[in-house]
Amino acid sequence: MKLQLTSEMKAAMPLIEKLESDGYEAVFVGGAVRDAVLGLAVHDIDIATSALPEQVMGLFPKCIPTGLQHGTVTVVQQGETYEVTTYRTESSYEQFRKPSSVAFVLQLDEDLLRRDFTMNAMAIRQSGYVYDPYNGQHDLRESRLRCVGKANDRLQEDALRMLRAIRFLGTYRLRPVPSLWRGLKSYKGLLRHIAMERVQAELDKMLSGDAPERGLAWLGASGLWGEFKEPASPALLTRIQQSAEYDGVEMASLSSLEHLDERWAAILLSLRAAEKDAQELLVSLRLPNKRAGLVMTILRLHTEMAVRVNEDDESRIRAAWLEAVIRYGEEAAGHWLHVVQALKPQRGQLSQEIVNRLYSIMKEMPAKSLKQLAIGGNELQQALSRRAGPWMSRLLNRLLIAVASGDIVNEKGKLIEQSIIWNEEGTYEKP
Repeated sequence: MKLQLTSEMKAAMPLIEKLESDGYEAVFVGGAVRDAVLGLAVHDIDIATSALPEQVMGLFPKCIPTGLQHGTVTVVQQGETYEVTTYRTESSYEQFRKPSSVAFVLQLDEDLLRRDFTMNAMAIRQSGYVYDPYNGQHDLRESRLRCVGKANDRLQEDALRMLRAIRFLGTYRLRPVPSLWRGLKSYKGLLRHIAMERVQAELDKMLSGDAPERGLAWLGASGLWGEFKEPASPALLTRIQQSAEYDGVEMASLSSLEHLDERWAAILLSLRAAEKDAQELLVSLRLPNKRAGLVMTILRLHTEMAVRVNEDDESRIRAAWLEAVIRYGEEAAGHWLHVVQALKPQRGQLSQEIVNRLYSIMKEMPAKSLKQLAIGGNELQQALSRRAGPWMSRLLNRLLIAVASGDIVNEKGKLIEQSIIWNEEGTYEKP
């Protein structure tokens, strides 16, 4: 099969041409080849070659020795970076993750044989011809995921391949061949050897795809969730399993959410995760503090607002929403509004009418944070002739709520005038 090279591949073609003009073989490999065969957008371009790393560095003026022990050199060309890796075979793997050593070889077939799945063991030559010794194209046409060689061997070599398999099943809408599925079930315990940072990276990639619900369904059905080095709580694992058994019918419409951490929040809300269990899961997955903080904020905001929005008293709904926006911030409130539209009705989905009303209220708020108040702490001290103390934050927050509610105009003079009244009354918090 011959393909029309993508624009990204054409941009990298000078590297292929240079290597081949000097007597070496060079081909495109990896995910770019797979996606090009599927007619999908191509991103990172990887090149494999018979040239040794030092030979590659001798051919190109700007190189970065990113992984010489594994034969990888990063070549910088026209402002773009390309990983160029020497054909290699791999020895036995250590700790079910990395080969103990690699050996450089001259044959492309030997290099492709070490790869995980047939769809990732294809190469594209300079002419556009797809070299496919393990029938990856046929497997893709049949919508199936199959290992190169024996599934048991591939999965025991590198246990992370099990999570990669789940990601590919979801992202590319594939089915596992029986040998792969049996291997996942038999060797899932090896995931306890995999660092949680690597687990998190794979789950993030899975959830970032076009069909995250499918990936989650396969993940739940496989039982891999419970085999991580730091597994989720028993209560959360039970709910994950129940969700898989019901084919994820209660899972949110994740693909409607563009933000990755909104998808994480929607998953946890769909699973009815207790705050403690959710927090522990995010910590175990080594989610960066900022990201974990956003997810937990969305969950807490949902806990506060989910009941309030169903009240009949419009004024109480409005007051609760104003305070929630102030407490958690406009950004987090916006993320929550996205998430609640994606949830299933039985998990707290809000109607478009309610969401639009809350958006309108938030947009019309004269001030949403203390920074937007027309008065600050120092000015408040001077106006009231008082030393700094806890009273300041309480009074500023009461002013902010009053401004947000439209009860006071956000002007310095008006705010000072009201502050004097509340100070004389000794009331600093909202009654």
